[in-house]
Amino acid sequence: HCLIVPMQHAVSGTVVDEDVWNEIQVFRKTLTQMFLAMDQDVVFMETCMGLRYHPHMYIECVPMEKETGDLAPIYFKKAIQESESEWSDNKKLVDLSKKDVRRSIPKGFPYFAVDFGMQGGYAHVIEDERQFPKYFGKEVVGGMIDAEPRLWRRPQKEGFEDQRKKVLQFADWWKPYDWTQS
Repeated sequence: HCLIVPMQHAVSGTVVDEDVWNEIQVFRKTLTQMFLAMDQDVVFMETCMGLRYHPHMYIECVPMEKETGDLAPIYFKKAIQESESEWSDNKKLVDLSKKDVRRSIPKGFPYFAVDFGMQGGYAHVIEDERQFPKYFGKEVVGGMIDAEPRLWRRPQKEGFEDQRKKVLQFADWWKPYDWTQS
């Protein structure tokens, strides 16, 4: 699990500059290639909520086994369709296979978006932020792999040394794919 975080402040992917968005797509493509070489699929998720607090946007990159990744679109589609209330003003499920989130969700709207590798996925305009869990995407992934809910609801604090080992491991994996160093 890693994050794509733009250096320039932006509250969501729908408002970042075109150059920043293109760079995010290059990171997505490269991470997808890296995990594909390890025989894994990857899911990219963005939860854009609490806009009045001006949060910094990030996209979560979650690698998973190929078999699980093949089922991810089905799980996410069902979960989004069942989210929030039956009576909503906006379309519940926005298909991102033809247009990305920047061309599908209006700027300034809270939303959840998920993509599967470099394939477009789905988005959902969040109508009631009190009803929509900020860990929605992690909950869906957790359900796919039968993980305990405490892993995303109340994650344990990791020690510095454990985090350091994970960062060094990721750096080793990333090195051959690091397009920023060429």
